[in-house]
Amino acid sequence: MICKQRVLCLSGWAQNSESLTPVFNELNQNLEIINFDYSKYNQIDDLFFALKNLEISPDILCGWSLGGQLAIRLVATKILNPKLLILIAPPFQFVKSPAISAAMPESAFFEFRNSFAKSPDKTLKRFSILSLMNDKNAAELTSNLQITDENHQNLIFWLDELKRFSCHEIDFSNFPPTLLIQGAGDMVVHPNQAHLFKEKISDLKLEILSNTGHAPHLGNLEKVKEIIREFIDA
Repeated sequence: MICKQRVLCLSGWAQNSESLTPVFNELNQNLEIINFDYSKYNQIDDLFFALKNLEISPDILCGWSLGGQLAIRLVATKILNPKLLILIAPPFQFVKSPAISAAMPESAFFEFRNSFAKSPDKTLKRFSILSLMNDKNAAELTSNLQITDENHQNLIFWLDELKRFSCHEIDFSNFPPTLLIQGAGDMVVHPNQAHLFKEKISDLKLEILSNTGHAPHLGNLEKVKEIIREFIDA
């Protein structure tokens, strides 16, 4: 009997926790997909404590956007020790600083945060459009992007955590083989940030997809599945 490989998925900010499931469906019959909803938590330590106590021990850890950054933190702190790490459009640092200019200006961040606090549903719809900008399939995909309108207060916490955290704080030594998929037209996370990860993670395969925005797995699903299949089977 062949044991199934566990794949733990962490979705993007404000996205449905199962939004990465299509990436792994029918990819390999020996994969068990586990979707973890971190938006239920409003403290980073509570999230880490919950995952540590669940003892999931995934073979493969996959994170999109904020979920990718959280996956990096979970590996760095050794809370999770996957054999493979898959990152989709992760922010190295979400908000601009003297150290990183290819990021969101602080003024734009606070404008978005204040808009979300006042009108979350409307702001989330605008965010979904921004996520799909520069994607060749944006027109067809806008209605399919899964947005949750629950846990608005928790989502503000995760926005603030995005602003606060930088992967400059991470020790990238001893990271597992890592695949990073980045859209060349990403309007949420600057595509140049992918190269910062390339400099830090010794065993990293970087795939930059043209005509693709912040959700490569939605805009170019079959290509993303092909890349991930090759990575897992290598």
